[in-house]
Amino acid sequence: MNATVHKTLERNAAPAQLRLDPAGQEIALEALHSTHVKHALGWTVRALEGSVWITQDGDIRDVVLAAGQSFVLDRDTPALLSAFSDARISLRLETARARPLSGVETAPARRTGPQWSAA
Repeated sequence: MNATVHKTLERNAAPAQLRLDPAGQEIALEALHSTHVKHALGWTVRALEGSVWITQDGDIRDVVLAAGQSFVLDRDTPALLSAFSDARISLRLETARARPLSGVETAPARRTGPQWSAA
């Protein structure tokens, strides 16, 4: 599944649209810049360099990732990814699913890709 990506390169510029590859996409964030991810349930954020602060709308948790750490976005709400210093992150859609128990019906997973924008 492909996702639409919105990244603002200058403070007052309109966001640029890019396609996010579900197999993995690297994104560079400058210090104190943020990326806004919409409908990102199931996507893994991995800090490759630097540190990144993650907050999901409606979630009291704040997650801070150091280089080498990852977090799976577990809400289908907007999420904000902010770099404390220059950082490089990857976003990848998790495709592994738990197998249902026999005789138990499950609803299909919602497979919408995230949209994000950097300010």
